Amino acid sequence: MVSEAKEIGMRLSIIIGLSSFIIACAQQPPTPPHPITCPGVTSPDQQLRAGVLSVGRHPNPPFNESSVEIRDMTGAVLATKGFKSPDGEHGRNVQKTEWSPDSQFFVFSTASSGGHSPWHWQTYFYDRKRKVFKEVDDFTGPVIKRNFKLSAPDWIEVQVQGTASDPMDIANGHPEKRRLSALH
Repeated sequence: MVSEAKEIGMRLSIIIGLSSFIIACAQQPPTPPHPITCPGVTSPDQQLRAGVLSVGRHPNPPFNESSVEIRDMTGAVLATKGFKSPDGEHGRNVQKTEWSPDSQFFVFSTASSGGHSPWHWQTYFYDRKRKVFKEVDDFTGPVIKRNFKLSAPDWIEVQVQGTASDPMDIANGHPEKRRLSALH
């Protein structure tokens, strides 16, 4: 009877010990993600990273073609936008990149990989909330300068084709300013 009581006590001690261990493990804070090391630009809130990869026949600018990847900080790819063409001369390469101050949009300008339409700097953005890429040109008209300007929280200013006296002007154009969050 005494050994039976000892055995029950021992089993109860083991169950209590295991239960305590399991509860303690379940309450541990999550392990922080390992920082990703791929080349790119980290969002101001440190939650996403945008990488520009060189793809296609020509490995270096100005004739390379690009692919843009948006990753979380564990390295998982959330979205990709490719600009590779079948012949390596009709795609686009990324020229300028920047996150909006509020971290909701990754903006980048592109040039033709084959030198076609050198005046047209198609400009794109990744919308974090909607998880899609969009072209700024669709909302402003053709962008003619690569150097867009971003301001808080999510304003973009681009130079687009046309002036009051010459709607086809591609040398000077006129400025257009939009809220990226309103472009959908």
